[in-house]
Amino acid sequence: MVRAIIIWIFVSATAVFAEELPRLHDVSGVAADDVLNVRAGPGGSHPIVGTLLPNQRGVEVIRTQGNWGLVNVEERAGWASLSYLASRDDGNLGNSQRLVCHGTEPFWDLDIYQGQQAVMKTPSNFDGETYHVGLFQGAWSQTRKWTLLGSGARHELSMVLLKTQCSDGMSDREFGFDATVFLAGPDARTFTGCCQLQD
Repeated sequence: MVRAIIIWIFVSATAVFAEELPRLHDVSGVAADDVLNVRAGPGGSHPIVGTLLPNQRGVEVIRTQGNWGLVNVEERAGWASLSYLASRDDGNLGNSQRLVCHGTEPFWDLDIYQGQQAVMKTPSNFDGETYHVGLFQGAWSQTRKWTLLGSGARHELSMVLLKTQCSDGMSDREFGFDATVFLAGPDARTFTGCCQLQD
């Protein structure tokens, strides 16, 4: 019985931790005249593919392997030691203020400050359309999904966000959120792409 309880606690704790990613972290414990190396694989023997500044904030950890976290640096993904990345209490989707999304074919960008506003730029509107948006609403299913609703001058915006691996098809970066955005109204369109948490 005790063994079963311990196993249940371990599995539950693992599941809770997994649900916390992607999550924003801050670089911590790196000397002011040094950098945090980002490597091609989860280990110190892999080649360095980029660096993070010693005071860098808002680093999104997409997933982990052992004591290493997958992050994006410039135009590619790499692995940084979690010993030097401090998890932020407000760093998950439910508490983070900003989410930035984009997609290709057609190219589009959506900059979201949840509970406030979002600006979406598309090939037909390079200046962008502003939407008043609410908060992300979560729904449990076999996978974790969120929805976001917004209203603008010309369109109504609906978004479905799924926590899963996503590629933009244009870089070697990896993203932890897959997005589908629906614009209802004149010239109604559907857009798909990837998102990342930001400061």
